Amino acid sequence: MVKADLGDALLFFEPSYLVRTGMEAFLVTRSSDRYFIDTLSELEGALKGGKPRALIMELYHQNEYLYDVLRFVLTAKNVWPEIPLVIFTAVEHPGILALLATDARIAIVAKEEPLHCLRDAIAAAGEFSGYRSPHIRARLAHSPVALSDGEWRVLAMMAAGASPRSIANLTRRSYKTISSHKLNIMRKLSLNQAGFMRLILTLRTRYPS
Repeated sequence: MVKADLGDALLFFEPSYLVRTGMEAFLVTRSSDRYFIDTLSELEGALKGGKPRALIMELYHQNEYLYDVLRFVLTAKNVWPEIPLVIFTAVEHPGILALLATDARIAIVAKEEPLHCLRDAIAAAGEFSGYRSPHIRARLAHSPVALSDGEWRVLAMMAAGASPRSIANLTRRSYKTISSHKLNIMRKLSLNQAGFMRLILTLRTRYPS
C-alpha cells in the first residue's frame, strides 16, 4: 500500500525479486523510504497521490505488455514532469531505447552496468539532465526523432498484431499511407526490416513469470 505523501521515498516498478532486493540494499536506508508497484494502474494512482524522490522503472513486467509500459513512461513524463524518472532496464533493442531517448528528461541505465550508474542516474534525473549510461549511449547510434501521432497509432496497432493492410482497412486510410507511416518509423528509429520486426515482437513481450 502506498501512502498519499510519498515524501523522499523511492518508487519502484520492477518485476524481479532479486533486482528489487539488490536495489533496496544499495539505495534504501529505511523501509519506509521505498515502495514497490506491480501494475500501471497502481502506479498511476500513486503518482496522483504525491511526488516521490524518484521513480525507477523496468520496461519488462509480468503484469503488463512492454508497449503499454513504454507509452505510460512517455505519457507520465508529460503529466508529471516534476517527477524524476529513471529507466533501469534489461531491454537492449535500439528502437525502444530511441523511443525513450526522444524525451531528454528521462534517465536511462542498462541493468548490466555497475550500480553506481543507477545512483548517478537518480541524481541526474532530479535535475532533468537526460542521463544516459555508457551502454545506453553505445546503443543509441543516432539522435532520436519523435514519432508523430499517426506513426504511434500504426506502431500500436502493429504491436497488437495488425498488419499494414488490415490497419489500412480498419482506419479507412490508404495502404500507401500506412506503409509510409511504417517506413517513417523505421527511418526515425534507424531500423531495417528485420530490426523493425524484432521491435514489434519485443513490444508484445511480458517479463517471464
